[in-house]
Amino acid sequence: MNQEQIKANMLSTTFWVRVLFMAIFALVLWALWLAVIVICIVQTLIVLITGEINAELKKLGSVAAAYLGQVVGFMVFATEEKPFPFSPFPGADTSQQPAADTAPVVATAAPAAQAKPEHDDDNDGFYDPQRDSGAAR
Repeated sequence: MNQEQIKANMLSTTFWVRVLFMAIFALVLWALWLAVIVICIVQTLIVLITGEINAELKKLGSVAAAYLGQVVGFMVFATEEKPFPFSPFPGADTSQQPAADTAPVVATAAPAAQAKPEHDDDNDGFYDPQRDSGAAR
């Protein structure tokens, strides 16, 4: 690379406009990351209390993850397409969103036909919803 090309690159207005957009999207990324953390905490509390995933928070998290992907892809030069509001918002096309899974996270109590031993000697330290729920004891 010669010095003339380096000088031309340094004086390129398209590059500096992109850097400006990257700085703006860095702020968006920071705010969105805080929102994702809040979604994680709230969804965890809901699952802890109800044992089921909140479908609306799941959709919101999915859209936030897709938008994070758009922003990060632009910021690391993986794509030249600017994220929303300069392109369609992720999730606007319903074919891109995964189907909602409303299955419970925590297993329900075992049927009466499957008697559990009174003392489970399984001390592996891992959480087993059926074993550790206490529902069948």
